[in-house]
Amino acid sequence: MERNFGSALLVAFASILFAGCSSSAQQPASSPTPTPVKIVADKFSYPLGDGKKLTQAKDRKDLWYNALDFGANGHLGEDWNKNSGGNTDCGEAVYAIANGKIIYAEDAGPGWGNVVIITHTLPDGTEVQSLYGHLQEILKTSGEVSIRDQIGKVGNANGRYFCHLHLELRNPTAKDWNQVGGGYLTDRAGWLDPSDFIDSKQ
Repeated sequence: MERNFGSALLVAFASILFAGCSSSAQQPASSPTPTPVKIVADKFSYPLGDGKKLTQAKDRKDLWYNALDFGANGHLGEDWNKNSGGNTDCGEAVYAIANGKIIYAEDAGPGWGNVVIITHTLPDGTEVQSLYGHLQEILKTSGEVSIRDQIGKVGNANGRYFCHLHLELRNPTAKDWNQVGGGYLTDRAGWLDPSDFIDSKQ
């Protein structure tokens, strides 16, 4: 009787041990949650035309010109028009100037119309934002974009102006980082000259 009881205890102990081992073997190994990788903006391009360098002058080298330059009368960006003038650029494609992530895409109200803002992470980890104003239509409203992805069409801020693209470029010290803002300021700290920046990163 004692032998049977001891054997039973031994079998029960072995069963518990086996069950514990097999249950731990079936548990998946825990792996760390991957950190999302930011898309890097290692190259920049103009938002209009064929992506080649645009001259700011109204000349025959390309189809576009800068009608109101960065800094003129406190202007925080550049206003790009087609050489042919008037509303001849209405509906022309507007492209992302670099890889990035859309953080704003909606109608910003009178004076702005449809606006898209994209955050770009540079190879050194710093960030800049590009703003595309007065769009006739927004074609991409969220998520990551690649350089030269079409994000919208040239517009006129719901009929307020002749068609043109208002382009701004900012760093995180800009007062209007992550938001639309006013378009004009005497103190332009945090805003960058769009053409100069794009030319330096092509």
